[in-house]
Amino acid sequence: MGHINLGASGYRVPRAGTVQVSLFNPHGTLVKMFVVLYELTRMPARARTFLRQRTLYVPAAAPHMPPPDHHKWLRYLIHLRFMTSKSGKLYLHTDIRIIVSRKADLDTATAH
Repeated sequence: MGHINLGASGYRVPRAGTVQVSLFNPHGTLVKMFVVLYELTRMPARARTFLRQRTLYVPAAAPHMPPPDHHKWLRYLIHLRFMTSKSGKLYLHTDIRIIVSRKADLDTATAH
C-alpha cells in the first residue's frame, strides 16, 4: 500500500479536472500512472466525499466481454479524499492511498 500525506491544509484543486499520480519503483521506472477525472461542481460547502479508481486484472485467455461472474483480480486502486471549505473551495485532503496487488506478476512468472 502506498500513502501520500497531503499535510494539514491539503491540496487545493479546481471543481472539475484531472488528478494525475505516478507510481515509480525503487529504480525510478514508472510502474503505473493513475489519471483520475472528476467533476464536483455541485458539491456543497463544508462537505466531504471520496473517489476510487480501480484497475482489474483479467487473464488473457478470458473472452473479450467476460461474464460478471468471471474471475477478476484487483491490480491497482487509488483512493482520493475531497472536501470543500466554508467558502466552497475544493481540496484533496488528508492523504492519497494506493493499493498495488502483485497477483498478476506472480501468475505471469509461474506461467514461464
